[in-house]
Amino acid sequence: MWDCRRIEKTKSKRGRIHTENIVNEYALHTREFLINKLNFLNGEVQKFIPATNEEHTGVVALDIKWKSGVHFIIYQTLWRGYYYAARNNEKISHTFHLGKLKKDSPVYLQRLINDIDNGRYDNKLTPHELYLKFVQEKGLTGYMNNTKWNKIFNIIRTIEEKTGKDISIMYKYIFDTDIPVYYWSVSQDEDLHENMYKYIEWLKIQPVACEYEYHGCLIEPKYTCYDYTSLFLEKMGAANLHYEYLQHEEAYIIYGYRINSDNV
Repeated sequence: MWDCRRIEKTKSKRGRIHTENIVNEYALHTREFLINKLNFLNGEVQKFIPATNEEHTGVVALDIKWKSGVHFIIYQTLWRGYYYAARNNEKISHTFHLGKLKKDSPVYLQRLINDIDNGRYDNKLTPHELYLKFVQEKGLTGYMNNTKWNKIFNIIRTIEEKTGKDISIMYKYIFDTDIPVYYWSVSQDEDLHENMYKYIEWLKIQPVACEYEYHGCLIEPKYTCYDYTSLFLEKMGAANLHYEYLQHEEAYIIYGYRINSDNV
């Protein structure tokens, strides 16, 4: 079905390659094959929206929508295809690997379509709905939003760029059962992105960067610390961001959530 070697072949012949054209071609092939093989029952086929940017390596090949708001999605990439149920642009089922299209391929996809049509996913909560339910059940009050978190992390990155030193951070998500012990830096964190900001219960920042020189086992290492507290507080104040000082940790904490006093 999909020969990814074609990408390299095309690139070698033409130099620059427009990946969005190839992924659209793959997606349309998948779409045509499945529309002719599947029974969408009470679902309605949605219009195909092609990828338009060369950075796009994936596109929704097939979108079937039910009146309940549940969608059956086939997502096509340059390498493989996936299918799943979704609502409000969030997955509410497992993500299944489509595999190479064969005569028996529609059998597995039809099972998910039947489940959607039978109402199995009508009351299935999206990740965002589960998060709201968790916050409500735990009696948490939110104090932050993505705009504020972006300001804070931009302040950290600005200080790091200006000084050439990493600023130590530590945070906990509301659903984490373990509390972190050690600090790390933003540049070392591969999981921290805007989609995860809403789950941050608290963030601790130590605006002091320390380095040490190792001179062997018999000599104590030499530590050099750079204190950027004044710069950090200046920028936090200018952005009108609230924080608290933890004297025992010599760190500043920003709360994303706290337990509502009415529930204590």
